[in-house]
Amino acid sequence: MKSQTVLISIFIFSFFALHQCMQMDVGEIEGSNKISIGKCVPAQCSVSFFKRDCWCCFRDQSMCSKTQKECESNPRCPPLKF
Repeated sequence: MKSQTVLISIFIFSFFALHQCMQMDVGEIEGSNKISIGKCVPAQCSVSFFKRDCWCCFRDQSMCSKTQKECESNPRCPPLKF
């Protein structure tokens, strides 16, 4: 009896998901699959082991800044291209 209930629940959920996909516009689907990755990543610049206290350029880890805003605005840090 439990397995039948589970199968019916999965079946209903699948129809709901299919219904939602059919209502979406093609532009929404194409726009939602793009990943946005910043130019900088949090890094460890001090002695403490678990503390991430600075931001470094993703491509060149030697260029670091105290804040993410400073790192993102650095013209020497190239943006990622896919």
